Amino acid sequence: MQRARQALGAVKKDPAALAEFYEAVCRDIVENVGATRASVWTFSSLKDAITSDCLFDSRDGSVSRGVTLKEEDFGDYFAAIRHDLKIVAPDALTHPATSCFDEIYFTPLDIRSLLDHVVLVRDEPTMVLCCEHCGEQKAWTDEHMAYLHQMASVLGMALKASQKVAA
Repeated sequence: MQRARQALGAVKKDPAALAEFYEAVCRDIVENVGATRASVWTFSSLKDAITSDCLFDSRDGSVSRGVTLKEEDFGDYFAAIRHDLKIVAPDALTHPATSCFDEIYFTPLDIRSLLDHVVLVRDEPTMVLCCEHCGEQKAWTDEHMAYLHQMASVLGMALKASQKVAA
């Protein structure tokens, strides 16, 4: 969480620093949770889609952004994330909320496990933090879930801070 806390200071001064902050969040999650990939996604204004603001893949060190997932294509996932505010899927290929990603996303990228947590700002779902583990299934622990919850709180603070600076 060290990278994210350092980057949070920059966001408080300049909302344009959000991209660097998101990357720091993703790198910290990979390091501290032991996931292969981590990403930050923003809900659309209608909450019917999410778009990646940053996806870090530790296998090759790549960072990407801009992919959009729509509720009309992944209804089970959106229903679960809205209802539970998290998804814990050690076997993402068969989990009821995530199996919809199998052929087009999980199998080509060798993703086996998923852990997601919704970021709330003023009690509204605003973002999703996502951990993905590739190659083999990962048993997500209470510590992993607590860390992701903690990171979601930090992300929520950053968003509030950037909105104040932008206003």
